Amino acid sequence: MNLPEPIALPDGYTQRDWTADDIAVVAALDALVFGPDAWSAPIFDSEYHASTAAHPHSYYQVITHHDVVVGFAGLMYGPPFADITTIGVHPEHKGKKLGVALLIWLMDTARELGAEDLLLEVRADNTVAQRLYANNGFEHIHTRPRYYPGGIDAWVMRKRLRAPGPSSAVALTNKE
Repeated sequence: MNLPEPIALPDGYTQRDWTADDIAVVAALDALVFGPDAWSAPIFDSEYHASTAAHPHSYYQVITHHDVVVGFAGLMYGPPFADITTIGVHPEHKGKKLGVALLIWLMDTARELGAEDLLLEVRADNTVAQRLYANNGFEHIHTRPRYYPGGIDAWVMRKRLRAPGPSSAVALTNKE
């Protein structure tokens, strides 16, 4: 199960792990990108502390343009799955493949952590994001009705990162 190669960012852009100084900026950018679907600053603060714990289960990176955060992405890992918790790019910086760079980092990180599958939720009316995910091997596996504000459905999408192991039902059958 091949993953895309990392891409080079345009001049002036840098991708890095986030820091405590990025929390408020990421929360403000999230509000700009996602409007009523945005997370609050306390949620990002909690995610930051989860990502810096001795045994982290959350992982975040940002993309900066001349040291100003213009993109962000988060991942939560709980074996055997990883979930993309958030990914966003400032509207003025779209079209530069920053979302692709963040998505590749998410896929690589999930695979390195040992995840079999990478999951995400995306608004059913966000065809741009759906296309990004589909072009990178994600498939629509479920719809959550009225998941987002305004009654918008969520698509659950999955990318297999490695062949799944035997199910517990198979394991139980083999023991009988």
